[in-house]
Amino acid sequence: MADYLPLIASHNSMEIVYLPFVLLGLAFLTCWKSREKGVWAGFAFLSVVSAYFLGNVTLLGVLILSGWALLWAIYSRLVSSRWQKLVFAILIVLSYGFKFHLFSGFQPLAITPRFLLGMESPWIGLFSLALFVPLALTGKEWREALTKGLWLTVAGIAAMILLAAASRTVAFEVHLPTFALIRYLHNLVLVSISEEAFYRGFVQEQLSTWLPNTRWGKGCALVSASLLFMLAHSYWSPNPMILAYTFLAGLLYGGVYMLSGRIESAILCHFLLNAIHMTFFSYHAM
Repeated sequence: MADYLPLIASHNSMEIVYLPFVLLGLAFLTCWKSREKGVWAGFAFLSVVSAYFLGNVTLLGVLILSGWALLWAIYSRLVSSRWQKLVFAILIVLSYGFKFHLFSGFQPLAITPRFLLGMESPWIGLFSLALFVPLALTGKEWREALTKGLWLTVAGIAAMILLAAASRTVAFEVHLPTFALIRYLHNLVLVSISEEAFYRGFVQEQLSTWLPNTRWGKGCALVSASLLFMLAHSYWSPNPMILAYTFLAGLLYGGVYMLSGRIESAILCHFLLNAIHMTFFSYHAM
């Protein structure tokens, strides 16, 4: 495992240390406005440059991110199913290098001893969002995204809360998280959007196109993506019960995505569940 020594955010430089993360967040968000013009790529480039000068990313990290971008560019141009499946598998394997912090060249920013902002994990979802995932652009598409999967979002989150509380996996603790605004924004843009773009918009969707167009095929794609999603969180929490609920959460997000046909629905579901967890229940990373 790569060295993972956090940079400490000092009060004197509090604003500037967030610059790489703000720029990376803008790379994600501008995909909804001007993806075809490549504005997202400009913000992504500026994020890496600023991260390099601020010490979040070393030259080796820049090279790793460049190789990651190249792989996505290659994948987007492949027409042979055999080669496409090979690069698809490579992308999934390498995504764990980012999620498990196995690559040298990245230094997280420590907001608190348990709240670290890392530069590598969000990158798993940026290129899938920018290159492959259909996004809501019109008012009608946004209405579909916000309403079609809403009942499953509400019912699923309620069921998850009841199960987790009944099993005592989490404890009921009403509190505003430390650095609440940063946590919520980070979780929405650099966690929920990134992970949903990759695991649902890319992995689940791509598996669905390769498997038979039946309920069995779509179900296998849903379960497979949820298992990969759960495995990615084993670094975040090795607790078997937490991982079991992470798998169930993956099924919920994937189900909402299948029902609505919109990645925005899955992102909303993901963020709401995380926000409720952080605000109303025990959370190990506070």
